[in-house]
Amino acid sequence: MPLNELSEHLQLSKQTIVRWVDRHLIDADLYWSLSEANEEIRMIDLSDETMGFLEDFAADYREDVVSRTEARRILKQIDRKKIKKLIRAGDVEDVEVEDETRVVVGSLEDYLMERENEEEDEDDE
Repeated sequence: MPLNELSEHLQLSKQTIVRWVDRHLIDADLYWSLSEANEEIRMIDLSDETMGFLEDFAADYREDVVSRTEARRILKQIDRKKIKKLIRAGDVEDVEVEDETRVVVGSLEDYLMERENEEEDEDDE
């Protein structure tokens, strides 16, 4: 299955899925293949059982909330101000939990997927 399709299906960024495979959190194999248009595409092989687990886990993961520090790790950003800017701009969703600002993981994944799609569009031009 193309990684793009799995990313869209689960509403998780490709970065997150690849990280989970690399860390052996899910049993899957990643490899490169050629599309019908002779372009390299990232593919992922996983069992039906793993797919079922991922569908359930992804739904729960997207609803989770994390600290801004953890949000920076997910986004692979080191600048605290960048997370604050994303929150202020409404690019990621935040909630108050016990007087602390927490970031909704699903909004981080949406932001990552949007960036990945923009990068792919730029590569296609």
